[in-house]
This record gives sequence, C-alpha cells and structure tokens, in this order.
Amino acid sequence: MLDLGELAAAQRDAEELLPSQCVIRTHSRAPDGGGGFTDGYTPQAAVPCRLSPVGGGEGAARGGRIDDRTTHVLTLAVDAVITAADQVEVEGQRYEVTLVRSRPDLEIVRRVEVRQAG
Repeated sequence: MLDLGELAAAQRDAEELLPSQCVIRTHSRAPDGGGGFTDGYTPQAAVPCRLSPVGGGEGAARGGRIDDRTTHVLTLAVDAVITAADQVEVEGQRYEVTLVRSRPDLEIVRRVEVRQAG
C-alpha cells in the first residue's frame, strides 16, 4: 500500500506519461425563454490525456466493467474535473462521457469511459 507521499509522486509521474491534449467541455443548461432549456457545452483549458480504443475483453482485463456504449477509455491526471454529463475533444474529435471511474483512496490517474459523439 502506498503512503500519501508515494501516491502523490506516482500521480505526478503518471501525468508525464499522458502524450495528448484534450479539452473538457462542461455541460450547461440555460433557459430557452419558452419554459424549456437549451443544453450546451463550455470548453475549458486543454489538459494532458491518453485516449485508447476499447478492445475485446477490456472490462475483464482491467477488473472493471465497460459500459456498452463505450468506444474508448480516456486517461487524465487525477485532479482533472469531469462528470458524466460532459464531453471531451481530442484531436478534433468529440466524445461523450459514458462513465467516470473513481477510486479516491487509490487513484493515480482518472479513467473516463467515452464514446464518439454522433
């Protein structure tokens, strides 16, 4: 088991291994003036990431489940703020978040399941 100092060092080291950049697009909802709402997404600053396609047996191999809608797993720094309502953009391609994995006590990186946006 890692102590807090070792965990923090592992988190810093892991961030250096994220080769790409992505923009997290946070979900927002604004009144449309007619009693309804309009959904939108606000781009945030680019953050380091790694995007990997989901292969056969991905859930079993990683000890976790993969949502049926998931096409890729996005790896982010542990302090990245992202929710299941958000989107991400990697190399001009937009992805919808299907699941944000979380293990706060042991997390070295943040793993997010996504699918290509239609």
